[in-house]
Amino acid sequence: MLINKILEDSGAVFCVDCGKCVAVCPMAEMYQDFSVDISPRGIIQKALRRENILEDAGLWCCVGCNAGAQVCPEGVNCRELIKGLRNAALKQNLNGKIQSCSRCGAMVTTLPVSDYIQKKLTGKKIMLNLCPACRQQVYMERNTLG
Repeated sequence: MLINKILEDSGAVFCVDCGKCVAVCPMAEMYQDFSVDISPRGIIQKALRRENILEDAGLWCCVGCNAGAQVCPEGVNCRELIKGLRNAALKQNLNGKIQSCSRCGAMVTTLPVSDYIQKKLTGKKIMLNLCPACRQQVYMERNTLG
């Protein structure tokens, strides 16, 4: 089963439910409604219990910083878990709350993260519409001597 592989590859099967990942998670500052439900610990526990994790709205709130992995005593890689679960959800056309690259269609960020960034930068409209590879390509096109 795909979720089993994602859990194994990320190390989430070794989670001891200590909560260290929650203590360092930047989502606590980002979202007023932050709770265990959208925390790394919550996502791990839901995935382990197979609670319709691919349809969970919290899956799209993570910024992918991997701070949880840096403090995890069992080496759980939260970013890899979230990335794997998101990809599985997208393959099944479930809750695709993403901002896609306007050039190549790759995922740039998730809509909750994009919304947060836009709110923090009030008065400054930035477009998170290009992935890093396409951003580099546009830069090269603009700055190539020719």
